[in-house]
Amino acid sequence: MFEEIGSVRNEADSDALQILALFKDSISEIRLKEPESVSAYFSPDYSHYLVIHTPLSIRYPEKKEEWNLRFSRDTGVSLVELVLANEGSAYVKGLMAVNGSKVYAILPFTSIDAEKAEAAVYPEDRMGKVRAVVLPDVLPRIRGESILDVGCGFGKITMEIARNNPDSKIYGIDIHDSLTGQAQMNADILGIPNVEFRKGSAYALPFEAGSIETVTCFFMLHHLEDIRHALLEIKRALKSGGWLTAVEPLGDKHRHGPQLSEGKWKELFEDAGFGVEVESRAGAVFLKAVKIE
Repeated sequence: MFEEIGSVRNEADSDALQILALFKDSISEIRLKEPESVSAYFSPDYSHYLVIHTPLSIRYPEKKEEWNLRFSRDTGVSLVELVLANEGSAYVKGLMAVNGSKVYAILPFTSIDAEKAEAAVYPEDRMGKVRAVVLPDVLPRIRGESILDVGCGFGKITMEIARNNPDSKIYGIDIHDSLTGQAQMNADILGIPNVEFRKGSAYALPFEAGSIETVTCFFMLHHLEDIRHALLEIKRALKSGGWLTAVEPLGDKHRHGPQLSEGKWKELFEDAGFGVEVESRAGAVFLKAVKIE
């Protein structure tokens, strides 16, 4: 039986960990009981580690049985990447444990084996392939002194926008506290000072009218019950002549939400009072929309 050697600090709860594939890039702190032992567990010779920790109480569906085997049995076993280590703590990506979980063992792991293991645990799905093609082209185009990312999740895309716009103020909102709290922790540890995460709804954005220059939505709008309501609220928050950039799945590339065509997406944006240009590629539609007074 392992003895406890430390504990986990993050903003994760059971809701945040329902979709591990999104959480895997988030950062957790491992606080060791004996601060001087950080150098004993974490060496410059290794970038990845196996961490044995308190298991998750979640049971994933049968098609995700790999997750149950690794994270929801008698113990949890996470493959993590070291971000940084200092006196008493190490910060790692990929630790699948809720805040306050116990840590029982830390073992070095090679980066080559880590790549193979991650591919097995998180195989790329159809939407992952679409994102990999579309986002590298779209994200560098996003500019503005104030940028709001609606439906930011754990903030991975929001932080990339912030890095691309270091002199701008970037905001990310999501409906779940655990997601925005974890996103802010990620940004703070990575040293991204120009981004701020807040809890908020796409139907009631926590910003004054006309206060935001650019809004982004990535693979989010199709999850909403009332897309038009959200578009009107985004329009309210935008400055005159402000821009909304959205990317959404086309056709059957995504099984959740309405299956909208390129033309229907364009119609929705125009009905909400936007002038919109539309491009489609790799199973997604890219909408660049300007607020029309």
